[in-house]
Amino acid sequence: MSIEQQSRRDFLKTGALAAAGFTLLSSDLFAGGKKPAARNIGVQLWSVKDDMAKDAAGTLAKVAKMGYKQVEGFGYSDGKFFGLSATEYAKVLADNGLKMPSAHGMVTSKDYTNGQLSDAFKKMADDAKKVGQKFVIAPYMLDPDRPNGKQMAEMFNKAGEYCKSLGMKFGYHNHDFEFVKYDGVSLYKTLLDNTEKDLVTFEMDLYWVKYAKENPAAWFKNYQGRFTHFHVKDHDPIKNVSVEVGEGDINFQEIFNSKLSGAKYFIVELEAYKRTPLEGIEISLKNLKKLKF
Repeated sequence: MSIEQQSRRDFLKTGALAAAGFTLLSSDLFAGGKKPAARNIGVQLWSVKDDMAKDAAGTLAKVAKMGYKQVEGFGYSDGKFFGLSATEYAKVLADNGLKMPSAHGMVTSKDYTNGQLSDAFKKMADDAKKVGQKFVIAPYMLDPDRPNGKQMAEMFNKAGEYCKSLGMKFGYHNHDFEFVKYDGVSLYKTLLDNTEKDLVTFEMDLYWVKYAKENPAAWFKNYQGRFTHFHVKDHDPIKNVSVEVGEGDINFQEIFNSKLSGAKYFIVELEAYKRTPLEGIEISLKNLKKLKF
């Protein structure tokens, strides 16, 4: 298990969020030339989690100054977004010209009893609507829930129904463990096969797909239009950890060229760092903008 996976797993397990192939880069992948206009490029604020903990408003201002127009949140807890009420947080976003179309919010089997969603999940979705979210995305699945893919898919559908009633959509973000097979079928396939397309979307983390030695194109072909979101972080083939976009061996352009995924949101994320987190997400943004999608 990599350092960043352990770090995030530990964070999720503490409940802080619970209350919340590939080819080598070609030499000219990031070559100069006319840059296409950015289209739904955002940053997962987990990338700058320590900065957000110290000064959420100040960090969002820095993120906006870099050129980001969208962010993806995490850590919703007790009705608060980074310690701010929905109204306060929405104002900070607006003041910086930012939108938050999606945010991560932890959901477990405990949020689904006798066919009913927990009040905690409903509250999270209700508050997500208040800050302008279009998607509520589960970022992780706890170990005990993983062998029960069909039951989790049932819950995801129910969560999708509730989100749809609010004008939003529910989604799921993968790591590498979703590609482990249970009774001969991977968890990822089970979730895709047993969730409704109009209710549940998938946020494909391209780094973790690479880490799991899977080919995203195969998933796009078999499940066309199911992946509205990409998490975009690169892969260091030597250290086998995540790095800034453009500094690893993932051929993002090849992936983006596929029209089968349904991807509309391209979200930078860092979980390991070669430089400060803020510097890392700025470099990632510059390199991501050089690609066509």
